[in-house]
Amino acid sequence: MYESPPPIDIGTDRQLFLDELFLADNRGIRLKVNPPSQDHIPVLVADQPWEQAIGCYNTVSREDATFRMWYDVMSEAEGRTRRFLCYAESSDGCCWHKPGLGVIPCGGDAPNNIVAPVSAQASQQGGSVFRDEHGSAEHRYKLWTKYQASDADQQEGIGTGLWAMTSPDGIRWQLLRDGYPLKAGAAADTQSICFWDEDLQRYVGFVRIKEFPAGRQRTCSVGVTTSTDFIHWTQAVQIHAADDRDENAPVPGGAPQWRPPMDYYVPGGMKIPGVPNAYVILPNAYYHWREDAFPSTMDIRLATSRNLKTWWQPTEREPFLRLGPDGSAAAGMLFANPGLIPAGDELWLYYAGVGSDHRGQQGDRSHGGIFRACLRRDGFVSADAAYAGGEFTTPLLTFAGTRLELNMDGSAGGWLQAEILTPEGQPVAGYSLSECDVIRGNAVRKPVTWKERQEVTGLAGQPVRLRFVMRSMKLYAFQFPG
Repeated sequence: MYESPPPIDIGTDRQLFLDELFLADNRGIRLKVNPPSQDHIPVLVADQPWEQAIGCYNTVSREDATFRMWYDVMSEAEGRTRRFLCYAESSDGCCWHKPGLGVIPCGGDAPNNIVAPVSAQASQQGGSVFRDEHGSAEHRYKLWTKYQASDADQQEGIGTGLWAMTSPDGIRWQLLRDGYPLKAGAAADTQSICFWDEDLQRYVGFVRIKEFPAGRQRTCSVGVTTSTDFIHWTQAVQIHAADDRDENAPVPGGAPQWRPPMDYYVPGGMKIPGVPNAYVILPNAYYHWREDAFPSTMDIRLATSRNLKTWWQPTEREPFLRLGPDGSAAAGMLFANPGLIPAGDELWLYYAGVGSDHRGQQGDRSHGGIFRACLRRDGFVSADAAYAGGEFTTPLLTFAGTRLELNMDGSAGGWLQAEILTPEGQPVAGYSLSECDVIRGNAVRKPVTWKERQEVTGLAGQPVRLRFVMRSMKLYAFQFPG
């Protein structure tokens, strides 16, 4: 006998498998993380006089037909080591142009593409940039960065820490003095990520939480903080950390010399475009099981959430993004950079690769760049049926659309059928499994038909369940579009 909890109102929105929410009755179905394809040739490298190396903390966005990149540069300009935020543009996301802007002078008369920091002797660790349509035109663009204050800054009361900067155009930046440097339990020395969340009607910040538990070395985890005005932030709350499975993973020689043997370095929090209340974190898994922090390597994992509080991750702790080949510009460390960019039926994710380990003892730290990964739209996690087949039934739903569409990928022998059930679990006349036309192939908007009929308008607003029966099939998402 089916229980009847309140139905989940899915409206006309795409529904992703971010967790087991839709697997109310499941036989032979498992959730599977789907890593994107990675291009091991960088799209951007250090090739200007002021660029000794590409740093870890970068941002890529798309505005109309233009891709915009704010990237982290390590420089030996003017006799000292500094880090700048530089700017590049692209028409296709692959070939990038570094314009001569002449905003920040640096070691010569030729205009460069450095846009921050404003202070001639300050330094900053890149930044995470977003366009804020909620804010005023004067502060349209905002960023968070670790700002390393100059002597002149400190005389004015500007200390090193997690600062915000704002800009009307993404090129000319100024420090936001009110409310900063940000405390709120956030460590500054990584890429903290922030954005305006239309669903929550507040700013969301993903930060690094750094702790020093008694009897253990430093432990880092992922935290989240929110704000209604970008100035006053809630105390950061831990949302994701290494667990017993990570703590007890086998290491060479038995027990690790260093505790924890793995923690998280950069939070990597982002919102999935076009999907309400859908979040991912792509944190760096930082491995260091010996006293000397060996192997000091980092790759990228995935966890998903609908509410910023409860996070799902697979039992298998496989990387979402893997290190590049030995000796390559991504052989030592990877850093997922915001944001996720819709490109046709794909999402593009840019990430920084570094050729050396974090200790700088293996590989060349200056050998690195920014890379692109391509993911199927909404393809982070799929509900998979193996060759032997499987099925699942959703909890009670209400929808508001006119037809049912699927994002799915079947093998040559794979197939899927769907039926619509009453709250009690009985097939709705006209929408039973026996009436469903067999669905095959690979498409992001595959229509479901029952005797060649798509129309489901008569069931809109009524509590129903969906039953999917399939074999050798990956189901990424479903939707009742309007």
